[in-house]
Amino acid sequence: MKKLILFFFLCCFYMYSQNTIEEVRVVKDDKQIDDLFSEIGSNELKLDILDILSQPALQITYEKINDPYSSFGADVFLNFNDTNTSRSWSDNFALTPFYRFYFFDKRDYGGSGFFAEVFSKFSFGESEVQYYYGLNNPNIEPYIEVEEENFFDVALGAAIGQKWVNKKGWTFELSLGFGRYLFVKDPEQLLGGPQIDSFRPTGTGRGGFSIGKRF
Repeated sequence: MKKLILFFFLCCFYMYSQNTIEEVRVVKDDKQIDDLFSEIGSNELKLDILDILSQPALQITYEKINDPYSSFGADVFLNFNDTNTSRSWSDNFALTPFYRFYFFDKRDYGGSGFFAEVFSKFSFGESEVQYYYGLNNPNIEPYIEVEEENFFDVALGAAIGQKWVNKKGWTFELSLGFGRYLFVKDPEQLLGGPQIDSFRPTGTGRGGFSIGKRF
């Protein structure tokens, strides 16, 4: 009797094991990647929360997922700050195209996980410029004049970050990077005139945290 009961349990266990094995499917195969990629879409719009909370400003990003391994897109930055403040320089508008390479978890939904990117930034804004008079003239008491001037500049840089995507296509992203402006001038001395110095930095930061949606 005991042997019969033991045989019965062994048969049940074997049948359960067979059914379980048949239901197991290899995850992250090529078909699953393509299905998930098509299901949640390859276009993405996102909003940078950090700019809204800290400035106020608005940065909207469009990203096109090339494939599970790469993407390209652009940020549009609009600054709603009053430029007549204590800030010595300010981007009023910036356009930042970028190209990204995804690593590690990129096969889950395509265009997710750790990424590295290269970018260019086209900035328009206002900057304080100082004019130093009388520095080399003993007959004139030195004095300084400060003026606001419009500027345009281009920066090149790189960034890294992490993106998470859920099955509904909602995304959350953290990123950090740095670029260098190409047209910032060193202080210069005009012939027979004042020395000119700008407050604009030679570098620009890139980063924040964004919430977006695939479609």
